[in-house]
Amino acid sequence: MITARDYQQAVLDLETTQPGPGLRKTALMAALTLPLAYLALTAGPLGAFFAYAVLTGCCYASWLITTHDAIHHTLTGWRWFDELVPRLISHPILWAHGTYAEVHKLHHKMNGADLADPERVQWTEAEYAAASAPGKLYARHQWFFDIFVFGGIGLIAKTMRAALRFYPRSKALRRQMRLDWGLILAWNGMALRYFLFWVCMERIGGGVLQWRAHIEHYGLWGKGRHYFETQALVCRNLRTSRFGSWFFNRLNFHSVHHAYPRVPFYRLGAAHARLTALFARAGVDARLVEDESYLATAIRLARRPTLIGPVDAASPSGRHLMVAIR
Repeated sequence: MITARDYQQAVLDLETTQPGPGLRKTALMAALTLPLAYLALTAGPLGAFFAYAVLTGCCYASWLITTHDAIHHTLTGWRWFDELVPRLISHPILWAHGTYAEVHKLHHKMNGADLADPERVQWTEAEYAAASAPGKLYARHQWFFDIFVFGGIGLIAKTMRAALRFYPRSKALRRQMRLDWGLILAWNGMALRYFLFWVCMERIGGGVLQWRAHIEHYGLWGKGRHYFETQALVCRNLRTSRFGSWFFNRLNFHSVHHAYPRVPFYRLGAAHARLTALFARAGVDARLVEDESYLATAIRLARRPTLIGPVDAASPSGRHLMVAIR
């Protein structure tokens, strides 16, 4: 039997870290990764972008791996360097280095001895038996899912889940989580600001466009006796304020926009008046669909969701019935 002391003595003289090798590896990977990232972001052709991006990813992966050695202060042996530089490397991709460091230390203590090991990758038989069908599918193809589907996002999520599990029991872990996310938010401030700005634009712009599209056509499906009648009768026109009409670029006059798409937006009001007069002179029983306001109409329609039903036999234009969703 090899004793614990035998294990310690076997490599005792190799446990001193010199800064040179770690500094050279870190500097080399920075010198490769950063220029490649610049070339990828400034590349014109899409093919060149992907080529540079793949090369950047490969170099960055090797650069990121050096942060593991920094956890144990065996990258350079300089504590300040091994604490600071890994954060500069990992925080831009939202990899919380300090948090992972504490989780990884728990892994070293529990590996092979405690199934609560936060970095255990293999399932137990009991876990597999209790898993759902998707869970069993994942366990059977775990390598594929972890490497090609979850990737970095999965690793970040797994680390944060483990950190939250041990959060109440580890003061060091709580400190590192606060430090990590404080620095990540600070160093990624502009990127985060841009992301939040994009979210605001997407939510507001997309919401207004969705709102408009629903109001203009919801509940009005049905073919008329010819193209123009179809376009005139399956669109909703809104009697709104001058500002509301301006805001929606006169698309509140939606029937004429559909019937005469070549009419410019600033003449849609006049075209609507002519179409209304045409309907009045012809004495047709159908009327252009008009409602009072965007907001009131949206609320009314949203409260009464409907489906397109069969053709209404009593409608001379072949309009469809609207069937309420039950």
